[in-house]
Amino acid sequence: MRTGWPLLAVLAVQAALSASMVRGSTAFGDEALYLSAGHLEWSHWLHGTQIPEYQTYFSGAPVIYPPIGAIADSLGGLAAARLLSLVFMLGVTAFVWGTANRLLDDERAAFFAAATFAVLAPTLHLGSFATYDAAALLLLAAATWCAAGARSGQRETRWVIAAGILLALANATKYATALYDPTVVCVAFLSSWPEVGWRRALRRAGLLAGVAAALIGVLLALGGPGYLTGIRVTTTGRVDGTDGASLVFADAWSWTAVVLVPAVVAAVVCAVRRRWPQALLMTVLALSAVLAPADQARIQTTTSLNKHVDFGAWFAAIAAGYLLSLLSRRRVVLVAALAALIPVTAVGTAQARAMIDWPDAAGLVKVVRPMTAHGGHFLVETTDVLQYYLPNTTWQQWSDTASYHPQYYLQRIREHYYTVVVLSFNQTLSTDYAIALELSGASGYTLTAKVRSGTTVFDVWQYTGRV
Repeated sequence: MRTGWPLLAVLAVQAALSASMVRGSTAFGDEALYLSAGHLEWSHWLHGTQIPEYQTYFSGAPVIYPPIGAIADSLGGLAAARLLSLVFMLGVTAFVWGTANRLLDDERAAFFAAATFAVLAPTLHLGSFATYDAAALLLLAAATWCAAGARSGQRETRWVIAAGILLALANATKYATALYDPTVVCVAFLSSWPEVGWRRALRRAGLLAGVAAALIGVLLALGGPGYLTGIRVTTTGRVDGTDGASLVFADAWSWTAVVLVPAVVAAVVCAVRRRWPQALLMTVLALSAVLAPADQARIQTTTSLNKHVDFGAWFAAIAAGYLLSLLSRRRVVLVAALAALIPVTAVGTAQARAMIDWPDAAGLVKVVRPMTAHGGHFLVETTDVLQYYLPNTTWQQWSDTASYHPQYYLQRIREHYYTVVVLSFNQTLSTDYAIALELSGASGYTLTAKVRSGTTVFDVWQYTGRV
Protein backbone atom coordinates (compact mmCIF):
# COMPACT_ATOMS: atom_id res chain seq x y z
CA MET A 1 0.00 0.00 0.00
CA ARG A 2 1.62 3.24 -1.09
CA THR A 3 1.36 6.09 1.34
CA GLY A 4 2.33 9.73 1.41
CA TRP A 5 1.55 13.05 2.96
CA PRO A 6 -1.91 13.35 1.32
CA LEU A 7 -3.06 10.17 3.09
CA LEU A 8 -1.48 11.29 6.35
CA ALA A 9 -3.30 14.63 6.03
CA VAL A 10 -6.63 12.85 5.49
CA LEU A 11 -6.03 10.58 8.50
CA ALA A 12 -5.06 13.55 10.66
CA VAL A 13 -8.30 15.39 9.83
CA GLN A 14 -10.38 12.26 10.42
CA ALA A 15 -8.63 11.55 13.71
CA ALA A 16 -9.09 15.11 14.97
CA LEU A 17 -12.79 15.23 14.10
CA SER A 18 -13.68 11.83 15.54
CA ALA A 19 -11.53 12.36 18.65
CA SER A 20 -13.42 15.58 19.38
CA MET A 21 -16.57 13.48 19.89
CA VAL A 22 -15.04 10.75 22.05
CA ARG A 23 -16.07 12.46 25.29
CA GLY A 24 -19.23 14.01 23.88
CA SER A 25 -21.67 11.74 25.71
CA THR A 26 -22.06 8.94 28.20
CA ALA A 27 -22.25 5.38 26.89
CA PHE A 28 -24.93 4.49 24.37
CA GLY A 29 -26.90 1.33 25.11
CA ASP A 30 -25.03 -0.76 22.54
CA GLU A 31 -21.65 0.45 23.77
CA ALA A 32 -22.54 -0.37 27.36
CA LEU A 33 -23.89 -3.79 26.38
CA TYR A 34 -20.88 -4.90 24.34
CA LEU A 35 -18.27 -3.62 26.78
CA SER A 36 -20.06 -5.20 29.74
CA ALA A 37 -20.35 -8.43 27.76
CA GLY A 38 -16.64 -8.31 27.01
CA HIS A 39 -15.79 -8.04 30.71
CA LEU A 40 -18.09 -10.96 31.48
CA GLU A 41 -16.56 -13.05 28.69
CA TRP A 42 -13.11 -12.56 30.25
CA SER A 43 -14.51 -13.47 33.66
CA HIS A 44 -16.07 -16.58 32.14
CA TRP A 45 -12.84 -17.65 30.44
CA LEU A 46 -10.61 -16.96 33.44
CA HIS A 47 -12.87 -17.88 36.35
CA GLY A 48 -15.77 -19.88 34.93
CA THR A 49 -18.30 -17.19 35.81
CA GLN A 50 -21.84 -17.80 34.59
CA ILE A 51 -22.79 -15.34 31.84
CA PRO A 52 -25.86 -14.70 29.66
CA GLU A 53 -26.22 -16.53 26.34
CA TYR A 54 -25.09 -13.52 24.34
CA GLN A 55 -24.71 -15.60 21.19
CA THR A 56 -28.49 -16.02 20.98
CA TYR A 57 -29.24 -12.32 20.62
CA PHE A 58 -26.03 -10.47 19.63
CA SER A 59 -25.70 -9.39 16.00
CA GLY A 60 -22.05 -10.41 16.02
CA ALA A 61 -20.01 -13.10 17.76
CA PRO A 62 -19.69 -12.03 21.42
CA VAL A 63 -16.23 -13.63 21.63
CA ILE A 64 -14.57 -11.40 19.03
CA TYR A 65 -15.01 -7.65 19.53
CA PRO A 66 -16.48 -7.41 23.07
CA PRO A 67 -13.40 -8.92 24.82
CA ILE A 68 -11.10 -6.64 22.79
CA GLY A 69 -13.20 -3.61 23.61
CA ALA A 70 -13.24 -4.64 27.28
CA ILE A 71 -9.43 -4.58 27.38
CA ALA A 72 -9.42 -0.98 26.16
CA ASP A 73 -12.20 -0.15 28.62
CA SER A 74 -10.15 -1.61 31.49
CA LEU A 75 -7.16 0.48 30.49
CA GLY A 76 -8.87 3.83 29.99
CA GLY A 77 -12.62 3.55 30.34
CA LEU A 78 -15.17 4.37 27.67
CA ALA A 79 -12.89 6.97 26.08
CA ALA A 80 -10.20 4.35 25.46
CA ALA A 81 -12.72 1.93 23.96
CA ARG A 82 -13.93 4.66 21.63
CA LEU A 83 -10.36 5.56 20.69
CA LEU A 84 -9.83 1.90 19.79
CA SER A 85 -12.68 2.27 17.29
CA LEU A 86 -10.97 5.40 15.96
CA VAL A 87 -7.80 3.39 15.34
CA PHE A 88 -9.88 0.81 13.48
CA MET A 89 -11.54 3.50 11.35
CA LEU A 90 -8.21 5.09 10.47
CA GLY A 91 -7.20 1.67 9.20
CA VAL A 92 -10.43 1.50 7.19
CA THR A 93 -9.60 4.81 5.50
CA ALA A 94 -6.05 3.65 4.80
CA PHE A 95 -7.48 0.55 3.13
CA VAL A 96 -9.81 2.58 0.90
CA TRP A 97 -6.71 4.48 -0.23
CA GLY A 98 -4.78 1.26 -0.82
CA THR A 99 -7.66 -0.54 -2.55
CA ALA A 100 -8.30 2.39 -4.88
CA ASN A 101 -4.60 2.38 -5.74
CA ARG A 102 -4.68 -1.32 -6.51
CA LEU A 103 -7.84 -1.18 -8.60
CA LEU A 104 -7.18 2.08 -10.44
CA ASP A 105 -3.41 2.58 -10.18
CA ASP A 106 -4.12 6.26 -9.58
CA GLU A 107 -2.96 8.03 -6.41
CA ARG A 108 -5.17 11.04 -7.11
CA ALA A 109 -8.21 8.76 -7.22
CA ALA A 110 -6.99 7.11 -4.02
CA PHE A 111 -6.74 10.52 -2.35
CA PHE A 112 -10.26 11.56 -3.29
CA ALA A 113 -11.64 8.15 -2.27
CA ALA A 114 -10.01 8.42 1.15
CA ALA A 115 -10.82 12.12 1.62
CA THR A 116 -14.52 11.79 0.83
CA PHE A 117 -14.95 8.64 2.90
CA ALA A 118 -13.04 10.00 5.90
CA VAL A 119 -15.37 12.97 6.44
CA LEU A 120 -18.70 11.21 5.98
CA ALA A 121 -20.87 11.50 9.07
CA PRO A 122 -21.14 7.70 9.57
CA THR A 123 -17.34 7.38 9.32
CA LEU A 124 -16.72 10.07 11.91
CA HIS A 125 -19.42 8.58 14.13
CA LEU A 126 -18.00 5.06 14.03
CA GLY A 127 -14.60 6.50 14.95
CA SER A 128 -16.03 7.63 18.28
CA PHE A 129 -18.38 4.73 18.98
CA ALA A 130 -17.36 1.64 20.95
CA THR A 131 -19.21 -1.10 19.07
CA TYR A 132 -18.03 -3.87 16.78
CA ASP A 133 -18.95 -1.97 13.60
CA ALA A 134 -15.53 -0.36 13.23
CA ALA A 135 -13.72 -3.67 13.75
CA ALA A 136 -16.01 -5.44 11.26
CA LEU A 137 -15.55 -2.71 8.66
CA LEU A 138 -11.77 -2.90 9.08
CA LEU A 139 -11.83 -6.64 8.38
CA LEU A 140 -14.15 -6.15 5.39
CA ALA A 141 -11.88 -3.42 3.99
CA ALA A 142 -8.80 -5.59 4.51
CA ALA A 143 -10.52 -8.48 2.72
CA THR A 144 -11.34 -6.24 -0.25
CA TRP A 145 -7.77 -4.90 -0.37
CA CYS A 146 -6.46 -8.47 -0.53
CA ALA A 147 -9.02 -9.37 -3.19
CA ALA A 148 -7.90 -6.40 -5.28
CA GLY A 149 -4.32 -7.65 -5.06
CA ALA A 150 -5.13 -11.10 -6.43
CA ARG A 151 -3.69 -10.59 -9.89
CA SER A 152 -1.13 -12.55 -11.84
CA GLY A 153 2.01 -13.46 -9.91
CA GLN A 154 3.37 -16.01 -7.50
CA ARG A 155 1.32 -14.75 -4.55
CA GLU A 156 -2.07 -14.45 -6.21
CA THR A 157 -3.46 -17.54 -4.44
CA ARG A 158 -2.21 -16.27 -1.10
CA TRP A 159 -4.05 -12.97 -1.63
CA VAL A 160 -7.27 -14.83 -2.44
CA ILE A 161 -6.99 -17.11 0.59
CA ALA A 162 -6.20 -14.14 2.84
CA ALA A 163 -9.23 -12.31 1.45
CA GLY A 164 -11.47 -15.30 2.18
CA ILE A 165 -10.22 -15.63 5.75
CA LEU A 166 -10.63 -11.91 6.46
CA LEU A 167 -14.09 -11.90 4.92
CA ALA A 168 -15.20 -14.78 7.14
CA LEU A 169 -13.84 -12.97 10.20
CA ALA A 170 -15.70 -9.82 9.18
CA ASN A 171 -18.93 -11.82 8.88
CA ALA A 172 -18.34 -13.37 12.31
CA THR A 173 -17.61 -9.99 13.90
CA LYS A 174 -20.83 -8.50 12.53
CA TYR A 175 -23.26 -10.76 10.72
CA ALA A 176 -24.68 -7.98 8.54
CA THR A 177 -21.34 -7.66 6.70
CA ALA A 178 -22.38 -10.77 4.74
CA LEU A 179 -24.47 -8.35 2.68
CA TYR A 180 -21.20 -7.23 1.07
CA ASP A 181 -19.68 -10.66 0.46
CA PRO A 182 -20.82 -10.62 -3.20
CA THR A 183 -19.14 -7.24 -3.64
CA VAL A 184 -15.80 -8.55 -2.40
CA VAL A 185 -16.09 -11.62 -4.64
CA CYS A 186 -16.93 -9.37 -7.60
CA VAL A 187 -13.90 -7.19 -6.86
CA ALA A 188 -11.68 -10.29 -6.97
CA PHE A 189 -13.19 -11.27 -10.32
CA LEU A 190 -13.46 -7.89 -12.06
CA SER A 191 -10.06 -6.60 -10.96
CA SER A 192 -8.24 -9.57 -12.48
CA TRP A 193 -10.48 -10.32 -15.47
CA PRO A 194 -8.77 -7.92 -17.96
CA GLU A 195 -5.33 -9.28 -17.07
CA VAL A 196 -5.83 -13.04 -16.80
CA GLY A 197 -9.09 -13.72 -18.62
CA TRP A 198 -12.56 -14.46 -17.30
CA ARG A 199 -12.05 -18.19 -16.63
CA ARG A 200 -9.02 -17.73 -14.39
CA ALA A 201 -10.61 -14.72 -12.72
CA LEU A 202 -13.74 -16.76 -12.04
CA ARG A 203 -11.67 -19.51 -10.43
CA ARG A 204 -10.09 -16.94 -8.10
CA ALA A 205 -13.47 -15.54 -7.14
CA GLY A 206 -14.73 -19.07 -6.51
CA LEU A 207 -11.71 -19.86 -4.33
CA LEU A 208 -12.31 -16.71 -2.27
CA ALA A 209 -15.96 -17.56 -1.75
CA GLY A 210 -15.09 -21.17 -0.94
CA VAL A 211 -12.49 -20.26 1.68
CA ALA A 212 -14.87 -17.80 3.35
CA ALA A 213 -17.76 -20.27 3.33
CA ALA A 214 -15.61 -23.10 4.68
CA LEU A 215 -14.27 -20.99 7.55
CA ILE A 216 -17.74 -19.70 8.41
CA GLY A 217 -18.97 -23.30 8.49
CA VAL A 218 -16.16 -24.27 10.88
CA LEU A 219 -16.88 -21.29 13.14
CA LEU A 220 -20.60 -22.08 13.26
CA ALA A 221 -19.86 -25.71 14.08
CA LEU A 222 -17.58 -24.63 16.93
CA GLY A 223 -20.04 -22.02 18.18
CA GLY A 224 -23.09 -24.27 18.28
CA PRO A 225 -26.81 -23.70 17.62
CA GLY A 226 -26.95 -20.57 19.78
CA TYR A 227 -25.10 -18.66 17.09
CA LEU A 228 -27.60 -19.74 14.46
CA THR A 229 -30.34 -18.39 16.71
CA GLY A 230 -28.50 -15.08 17.04
CA ILE A 231 -28.04 -14.78 13.28
CA ARG A 232 -31.73 -15.46 12.71
CA VAL A 233 -33.00 -13.12 15.43
CA THR A 234 -30.74 -10.18 14.62
CA THR A 235 -30.08 -10.47 10.90
CA THR A 236 -31.87 -12.93 8.62
CA GLY A 237 -35.19 -12.97 10.48
CA ARG A 238 -35.18 -9.54 12.06
CA VAL A 239 -38.62 -8.31 13.09
CA ASP A 240 -40.05 -5.56 10.88
CA GLY A 241 -40.16 -2.02 12.22
CA THR A 242 -42.51 0.87 11.56
CA ASP A 243 -40.27 3.29 9.65
CA GLY A 244 -41.30 3.91 6.06
CA ALA A 245 -38.98 3.14 3.17
CA SER A 246 -38.97 6.82 2.20
CA LEU A 247 -37.52 7.73 5.60
CA VAL A 248 -34.84 5.04 5.35
CA PHE A 249 -33.71 6.18 1.90
CA ALA A 250 -33.90 9.87 2.82
CA ASP A 251 -31.63 9.37 5.84
CA ALA A 252 -29.18 7.25 3.87
CA TRP A 253 -29.12 9.82 1.06
CA SER A 254 -28.37 12.68 3.45
CA TRP A 255 -25.32 10.85 4.80
CA THR A 256 -23.86 9.21 1.68
CA ALA A 257 -24.96 11.21 -1.38
CA VAL A 258 -21.53 12.82 -1.58
CA VAL A 259 -20.02 9.46 -2.60
CA LEU A 260 -23.06 7.78 -4.15
CA VAL A 261 -23.69 10.40 -6.86
CA PRO A 262 -20.13 10.51 -8.25
CA ALA A 263 -19.92 6.71 -7.96
CA VAL A 264 -22.98 6.29 -10.21
CA VAL A 265 -21.64 8.87 -12.65
CA ALA A 266 -18.31 7.01 -12.73
CA ALA A 267 -20.09 3.83 -13.81
CA VAL A 268 -21.92 5.72 -16.56
CA VAL A 269 -18.71 7.36 -17.79
CA CYS A 270 -16.94 4.00 -18.02
CA ALA A 271 -19.90 2.52 -19.92
CA VAL A 272 -19.95 5.42 -22.38
CA ARG A 273 -16.24 4.87 -22.96
CA ARG A 274 -16.96 1.15 -23.51
CA ARG A 275 -14.54 0.11 -20.83
CA TRP A 276 -16.75 -2.77 -19.83
CA PRO A 277 -14.75 -4.52 -17.08
CA GLN A 278 -14.16 -1.16 -15.41
CA ALA A 279 -17.78 -0.13 -15.96
CA LEU A 280 -18.96 -3.31 -14.26
CA LEU A 281 -16.56 -2.74 -11.39
CA MET A 282 -17.76 0.83 -10.90
CA THR A 283 -21.36 -0.34 -11.03
CA VAL A 284 -20.76 -2.96 -8.33
CA LEU A 285 -18.99 -0.42 -6.13
CA ALA A 286 -21.74 2.17 -6.58
CA LEU A 287 -24.60 -0.26 -5.97
CA SER A 288 -22.96 -1.40 -2.74
CA ALA A 289 -23.92 1.96 -1.23
CA VAL A 290 -27.63 1.15 -1.54
CA LEU A 291 -27.49 -2.40 -0.14
CA ALA A 292 -27.96 -1.44 3.51
CA PRO A 293 -30.69 1.16 2.85
CA ALA A 294 -32.55 -1.30 0.61
CA ASP A 295 -32.32 -4.05 3.19
CA GLN A 296 -33.53 -1.79 6.01
CA ALA A 297 -36.30 -0.35 3.85
CA ARG A 298 -37.43 -3.94 3.34
CA ILE A 299 -37.86 -4.46 7.07
CA GLN A 300 -38.92 -0.83 7.64
CA THR A 301 -36.40 0.29 10.23
CA THR A 302 -33.84 3.06 10.58
CA THR A 303 -32.26 1.41 13.63
CA SER A 304 -28.45 1.42 13.23
CA LEU A 305 -28.80 2.77 9.67
CA ASN A 306 -26.32 5.55 10.46
CA LYS A 307 -23.72 2.82 11.04
CA HIS A 308 -24.66 0.32 8.36
CA VAL A 309 -24.55 2.77 5.45
CA ASP A 310 -20.84 3.32 6.03
CA PHE A 311 -20.05 -0.20 4.87
CA GLY A 312 -21.47 0.41 1.41
CA ALA A 313 -20.15 3.98 1.31
CA TRP A 314 -16.63 2.56 1.66
CA PHE A 315 -16.98 0.78 -1.69
CA ALA A 316 -18.73 3.69 -3.39
CA ALA A 317 -15.95 6.04 -2.31
CA ILE A 318 -13.53 4.17 -4.59
CA ALA A 319 -15.73 4.78 -7.62
CA ALA A 320 -16.24 8.38 -6.51
CA GLY A 321 -12.47 8.80 -6.30
CA TYR A 322 -12.13 7.56 -9.88
CA LEU A 323 -14.55 10.19 -11.21
CA LEU A 324 -13.10 13.05 -9.16
CA SER A 325 -9.61 12.16 -10.34
CA LEU A 326 -10.80 12.06 -13.94
CA LEU A 327 -12.47 15.46 -13.68
CA SER A 328 -9.59 17.10 -11.84
CA ARG A 329 -7.03 16.65 -14.61
CA ARG A 330 -7.44 20.37 -15.18
CA ARG A 331 -5.95 22.50 -12.44
CA VAL A 332 -8.99 24.72 -12.01
CA VAL A 333 -11.23 21.69 -11.45
CA LEU A 334 -8.70 20.19 -9.04
CA VAL A 335 -8.71 23.37 -6.98
CA ALA A 336 -12.52 23.44 -7.00
CA ALA A 337 -12.69 19.79 -5.94
CA LEU A 338 -10.27 20.36 -3.08
CA ALA A 339 -12.19 23.44 -1.99
CA ALA A 340 -15.44 21.48 -2.03
CA LEU A 341 -14.01 19.14 0.60
CA ILE A 342 -14.29 21.96 3.15
CA PRO A 343 -18.11 22.23 3.16
CA VAL A 344 -18.39 18.46 2.80
CA THR A 345 -16.30 18.08 5.95
CA ALA A 346 -18.39 20.68 7.78
CA VAL A 347 -21.64 18.93 6.88
CA GLY A 348 -20.28 15.51 7.81
CA THR A 349 -19.05 16.79 11.17
CA ALA A 350 -22.37 18.44 11.98
CA GLN A 351 -24.29 15.30 11.04
CA ALA A 352 -21.95 13.11 13.10
CA ARG A 353 -22.44 15.32 16.17
CA ALA A 354 -26.20 15.03 15.70
CA MET A 355 -25.85 11.23 15.91
CA ILE A 356 -24.77 11.37 19.57
CA ASP A 357 -28.04 12.83 20.84
CA TRP A 358 -29.04 10.04 23.22
CA PRO A 359 -29.87 10.87 26.88
CA ASP A 360 -26.90 11.61 29.13
CA ALA A 361 -26.85 9.03 31.90
CA ALA A 362 -24.52 10.81 34.35
CA GLY A 363 -27.31 12.27 36.49
CA LEU A 364 -29.25 9.01 36.55
CA VAL A 365 -26.18 6.99 37.56
CA LYS A 366 -25.49 9.43 40.41
CA VAL A 367 -29.02 8.97 41.75
CA VAL A 368 -29.20 5.20 41.35
CA ARG A 369 -25.69 4.28 42.53
CA PRO A 370 -26.38 4.50 46.30
CA MET A 371 -29.71 2.68 45.84
CA THR A 372 -27.93 -0.37 44.39
CA ALA A 373 -25.03 -0.43 46.84
CA HIS A 374 -26.66 -2.91 49.20
CA GLY A 375 -27.94 -5.48 46.73
CA GLY A 376 -31.44 -6.17 45.52
CA HIS A 377 -33.08 -6.44 42.10
CA PHE A 378 -33.50 -3.58 39.66
CA LEU A 379 -36.04 -3.02 36.88
CA VAL A 380 -35.12 -0.57 34.10
CA GLU A 381 -36.53 -0.02 30.61
CA THR A 382 -33.05 -0.77 29.21
CA THR A 383 -30.50 -2.07 31.70
CA ASP A 384 -27.26 -1.90 29.71
CA VAL A 385 -26.10 1.64 30.53
CA LEU A 386 -26.71 1.41 34.29
CA GLN A 387 -25.19 -2.05 34.42
CA TYR A 388 -22.06 -0.71 32.69
CA TYR A 389 -21.67 2.26 35.03
CA LEU A 390 -22.44 0.21 38.15
CA PRO A 391 -19.95 -2.68 37.81
CA ASN A 392 -20.34 -3.70 41.47
CA THR A 393 -23.75 -5.10 40.58
CA THR A 394 -24.23 -8.38 38.70
CA TRP A 395 -26.14 -9.03 35.52
CA GLN A 396 -28.53 -11.33 37.40
CA GLN A 397 -29.77 -8.35 39.43
CA TRP A 398 -31.02 -6.42 36.40
CA SER A 399 -34.29 -6.84 34.50
CA ASP A 400 -35.68 -4.87 31.55
CA THR A 401 -39.29 -4.02 30.77
CA ALA A 402 -39.36 -5.72 27.36
CA SER A 403 -38.79 -9.37 28.19
CA TYR A 404 -42.13 -10.37 29.72
CA HIS A 405 -45.85 -9.61 29.71
CA PRO A 406 -46.72 -6.55 31.85
CA GLN A 407 -48.53 -8.77 34.35
CA TYR A 408 -45.22 -10.43 35.20
CA TYR A 409 -43.74 -7.13 36.39
CA LEU A 410 -46.88 -6.15 38.27
CA GLN A 411 -46.81 -9.40 40.22
CA ARG A 412 -43.13 -8.93 41.08
CA ILE A 413 -43.89 -5.42 42.34
CA ARG A 414 -46.65 -6.78 44.59
CA GLU A 415 -44.08 -9.22 45.97
CA HIS A 416 -41.62 -6.33 46.51
CA TYR A 417 -39.09 -8.19 44.37
CA TYR A 418 -37.66 -5.03 42.83
CA THR A 419 -35.81 -2.63 45.11
CA VAL A 420 -35.31 -0.02 42.37
CA VAL A 421 -37.49 0.70 39.32
CA VAL A 422 -36.49 3.22 36.64
CA LEU A 423 -39.06 4.19 33.99
CA SER A 424 -38.47 6.46 31.00
CA PHE A 425 -41.66 5.88 28.97
CA ASN A 426 -39.85 5.45 25.65
CA GLN A 427 -39.45 1.99 24.16
CA THR A 428 -42.07 0.11 26.24
CA LEU A 429 -44.60 2.86 26.74
CA SER A 430 -47.71 0.82 27.65
CA THR A 431 -45.75 -1.46 29.98
CA ASP A 432 -44.14 1.52 31.71
CA TYR A 433 -47.52 3.15 32.33
CA ALA A 434 -48.91 -0.08 33.78
CA ILE A 435 -45.87 -0.39 36.07
CA ALA A 436 -46.10 3.27 37.15
CA LEU A 437 -49.78 2.84 38.03
CA GLU A 438 -49.01 -0.29 40.06
CA LEU A 439 -46.12 1.42 41.88
CA SER A 440 -48.24 4.42 42.81
CA GLY A 441 -50.65 2.15 44.67
CA ALA A 442 -48.20 -0.43 45.98
CA SER A 443 -47.11 -0.36 49.60
CA GLY A 444 -43.51 0.53 50.33
CA TYR A 445 -42.59 2.09 46.99
CA THR A 446 -41.66 5.79 46.77
CA LEU A 447 -41.03 7.99 43.74
CA THR A 448 -37.59 9.07 44.92
CA ALA A 449 -36.43 11.21 42.00
CA LYS A 450 -37.21 12.52 38.55
CA VAL A 451 -34.02 12.84 36.49
CA ARG A 452 -34.19 14.87 33.30
CA SER A 453 -31.84 14.34 30.37
CA GLY A 454 -32.81 16.33 27.30
CA THR A 455 -36.38 15.44 26.45
CA THR A 456 -36.27 12.23 28.51
CA VAL A 457 -37.39 12.16 32.14
CA PHE A 458 -36.46 9.13 34.25
CA ASP A 459 -38.84 8.27 37.10
CA VAL A 460 -36.84 6.54 39.84
CA TRP A 461 -38.85 4.45 42.31
CA GLN A 462 -37.36 2.80 45.37
CA TYR A 463 -38.69 0.20 47.75
CA THR A 464 -38.21 1.61 51.23
CA GLY A 465 -40.28 -0.83 53.24
CA ARG A 466 -43.95 -1.31 54.06
CA VAL A 467 -46.00 1.79 54.73
